[in-house]
Amino acid sequence: MKLSLKLMSLVLMCLILIGWLGKPPVSAALEAGDKAPDFKLPGTTGVDISLSDFKGKKFVLIEFYGAAFVPT
Repeated sequence: MKLSLKLMSLVLMCLILIGWLGKPPVSAALEAGDKAPDFKLPGTTGVDISLSDFKGKKFVLIEFYGAAFVPT
């Protein structure tokens, strides 16, 4: 009785693990032409900058670089 309960528990855990690992990751990637979601990031001057600050602009270029290379 105890052996069959342990075996059933082990099989159930394996099935759950296989189901969890087998799921494809949910992608939040945007397609070409999709609107970018609004976000807010700290600027180099200490003021937060959000994408909505540039609403109405035709193009917005965002450049990320390491803190050691902050332009002065």
